Amino acid sequence: MIAYPFRQGCRRFQYEAVARCLHAIIRSPKNRRFKRKEEMTYVVTEDCIKCKYMDCVEVCPVDCFYEGDNMLVIHPDECIDCGVCEPECPPEAIVPDSNGKAEKWLKMNAEFAIKWPNITRKGTPPPDADEHKGEADKFAKHFSPEPGRGE
Repeated sequence: MIAYPFRQGCRRFQYEAVARCLHAIIRSPKNRRFKRKEEMTYVVTEDCIKCKYMDCVEVCPVDCFYEGDNMLVIHPDECIDCGVCEPECPPEAIVPDSNGKAEKWLKMNAEFAIKWPNITRKGTPPPDADEHKGEADKFAKHFSPEPGRGE
């Protein structure tokens, strides 16, 4: 027979003891398995500039997209890291923040998400969007810090 630190006959005490043990394990700084990653998000990169297809906006469950004059950004504090938007982006401008390409764009997304209006519905992409798809160094050539129309 196994020796338990609580009475055998009372399930309430058993459940409480198990709950206390689990709570201690989860909150322990030594246990990385249960620790939640705090700054996980997706970011929009320069591939969105002058394309702005907005397919990603339609599928976002938390409406964390913000519209600039010629690109979109994701608010990193609002993004829940579901990843639904990533495959919807035709120019593949949305990447997880764990991607090396995303480092410089995380700060830019955070900065402009505060300044630009929120967008929750797909709009019309620019008429020349297909021409700029895949173009190199779009940030230096075309970026505009001006806000978009919003909804």
